[in-house]
Amino acid sequence: MKIKNLFIISVSALLLALQSCNNSKNTGTKEISANTEVSGTDSRGRKEKIILPHEAMRVVVLYNALVDDVYMLQSGEKIVGIPQQIYEMEDTYSFLSKLDDRIKNKSIATPTFGGQSSNAESIVGLNPDLVLTFNTDEDNINQLENLGIPVFTFSSLNDEKILDELKNVGKLLGKQKRAEEVTGYVAEEVKKMRASQISSPKKIYYAWSKGRIMSTSGKGSLIDMAITLSGAQNVCPVPVEAPNISAETMYKWNPDLIILWNSKLSDVYSLKELDALPAVKNKQVFVMSPSFPYDPHTVKFMLFAKQLRHWCMPEYTQEQLDQDVKKAFEVMYGKKGLI
Repeated sequence: MKIKNLFIISVSALLLALQSCNNSKNTGTKEISANTEVSGTDSRGRKEKIILPHEAMRVVVLYNALVDDVYMLQSGEKIVGIPQQIYEMEDTYSFLSKLDDRIKNKSIATPTFGGQSSNAESIVGLNPDLVLTFNTDEDNINQLENLGIPVFTFSSLNDEKILDELKNVGKLLGKQKRAEEVTGYVAEEVKKMRASQISSPKKIYYAWSKGRIMSTSGKGSLIDMAITLSGAQNVCPVPVEAPNISAETMYKWNPDLIILWNSKLSDVYSLKELDALPAVKNKQVFVMSPSFPYDPHTVKFMLFAKQLRHWCMPEYTQEQLDQDVKKAFEVMYGKKGLI
């Protein structure tokens, strides 16, 4: 307990020193921002909004999808810390390198131990005025807030939450108008998709990443929302976020398509117990690859749904999908020729 207290005291002292240093360096810059208080409500829905004395200027992001959000808001220059995985995920690194030379040169700090574990002392050392993370990251959230660092949490539970959370973090980054542009476009595309639903929807089974074929997403989940938006039907009827099933259950559900995320086709085709499943016999197993353009934890859930629609509806051609993805990226990132 004494060691823990000493750690907190030392980290707090470091934070205060860095804040003092940073304040002295920033004196006289961005006067309008310095005098304009900003606030936003995160996924916790607390009555007490997150209030900053001015728009966030130094941001640490602890999850890959949230780094993407900041670049969509055209605030990449404010990022001072990112997850190590950004540099390790080939398609993500390749794309974000086009937006930021610091990504390309791997010069942005990565205050992580590996995986999704974060180092609080390293985060404090970056002197952030805002940290972005998911609301499941409770230990880090509590520790950082106890040290006086504002934390904005995301849930990405469904389309409405994703749009609302992007709008609110846009307020804290001084990018409210930009957030409205992106979310307005996505909301309109979602409206069009829901107005053109399929009369005889195909049944989709979604398998979790890293070869976890017998783990899926149930009713009410983010993936369930995206499948429904595509015009298809989630074959899993269980209202559970991540149920594990048996091969017998897979045959009972009998999906028309099997969708993989960060897995290989061989992860399915090598399973002898699924050899006789119609979707396997008919080669109706697809990999969402590259994954970056279709990350369902961001507003790109709309593109995830469009990719599913293409696989379910041959009349929605690859050419049309490619055009839609290109247009979406132009709006979401505010630049042409990125993909």
